[in-house]
Parts: sequence; structure tokens; C-alpha cells
Amino acid sequence: MDKAVEALLPSGLSFQEQFKGNHCFGCGADNPQGLKIQSYWMGDGSSVCQFTPEPYHCAAPTHFLNGGIIATVIDCHCICTAMAEAYRRLDREIGKGEPIWFATGGLSLQYLRPVSINAKIVLQARVMAADERKAELRCELLANGKTAVEAKLTAVRVPESWMTEL
Repeated sequence: MDKAVEALLPSGLSFQEQFKGNHCFGCGADNPQGLKIQSYWMGDGSSVCQFTPEPYHCAAPTHFLNGGIIATVIDCHCICTAMAEAYRRLDREIGKGEPIWFATGGLSLQYLRPVSINAKIVLQARVMAADERKAELRCELLANGKTAVEAKLTAVRVPESWMTEL
């Protein structure tokens, strides 16, 4: 993890470490093959996540990060932020009591510049509006300190049964 970002992160558990039963490829602590992103609240109410790509996360030109991986880390960081915000609005610790789950209702990305596979990647998300059913978020992906992708995400609350029904 980048030392400058690491110095800003709280020493507690990430959002993802507190959610139980999450097998998501991007954010699931229970998926051994996943990306295992970790998101944290910042003092200003935004959330932050650092992602370190592996060489096999490349696009066709091997020196750039794959756009789908970019979309996945943004999607997962925002969804986990929406869930953490829902727990916070209910004045509950993340993962305590009845589980709160959200899914992506909409995601729009604006790729501003290619992202080097070797870049220090930091995602910053903010909940712009939220209620019991959904949340609207904005997210910025910074690569080596420069904005490379801007995103908007709508997170929609789903019932607990959504996690187990086939």
C-alpha cells in the first residue's frame, strides 16, 4: 500500500472485512481468487480504497490496466461505501444485526486517460444522496495522483434472500 495513503487510513477493519458472506470477485473477503479491495471512511465523510494491480490485470497493451478491472474496483468500492453508509445511517456497526446488501442499479464511467499497470491507484467515493432504498455515489480513480476515471453509481438495496436464492 502507498505509504502516503496508508498513513491516512484508519487502523480498524475495512468495510469488506466486516461484511459476512460476501463472495464478490471485486470486494468479497470470502472469495480467495478475488481482487480483495479494502475501503475505509475518511474524516471528511468520503471513502478511500487503494488498489494495486497485478501484471495479469492488463489490457491488450500490457502496460495499461484493463478497463473492466477499473470498472469492477469502482463498482465494488462504491457498493461497499453505500452499504457502510446504510449501516451508519441506522447507527449500527457494519455487519451487525440484519445484513444490509446493495447491488448496482446503474454505473457510468468516464475514462479520462489510460491507467498504467504500475500506477499507484486510489479510489475516492462520496455518497451524494441516500435513503432506505438507494444511494447515489460519485467516485474518482486517481492513478499516480492524477484523475484517470470519473464515475457515477446508483446502488439499490436488495433483500437478504437475494444472497441465497438461485
